[in-house]
Amino acid sequence: MKIKLGFSLIEVLVFVTILSLFFVAAMAIATYSLRNMKINQHKILASHYTEEGLEWVRSEKEDDWGQFTDRGATGTGITYCLIGLNWSTATECGTNFELGIPPIFKREVNLINQVGNPVTQVNVTMAVSWIEGGTTLSIPINTTLKVLE
Repeated sequence: MKIKLGFSLIEVLVFVTILSLFFVAAMAIATYSLRNMKINQHKILASHYTEEGLEWVRSEKEDDWGQFTDRGATGTGITYCLIGLNWSTATECGTNFELGIPPIFKREVNLINQVGNPVTQVNVTMAVSWIEGGTTLSIPINTTLKVLE
């Protein structure tokens, strides 16, 4: 009568295969979770930059309504790229992503003056966008600013 003291080669291969499949599945789940966490981190930063830009636009409106309405136009309005919160650095964004650390965000504001003389209302669209995995994502906020608010 023979006594088996070890595992056969087939048993070892089956065990290693099952263990490998477990580790591959665990790595796939970890990779998926990390990717989603990074996307959510970028969404949080983009929301912050959007709110920051909108608050700055509100403060500019409060400082000088006449000068603020001069920056907008009727129809489709005028779009500015706000890298810094300063009108002197506001330009067209184009395809440049220069906001944030690392500079992956683009903050644009569109100012549409409502028809009237004098202008009493401006529609503001603030949007921060970035590219994530080949897809452009954006956090937009629309609001209306009035002369007496």
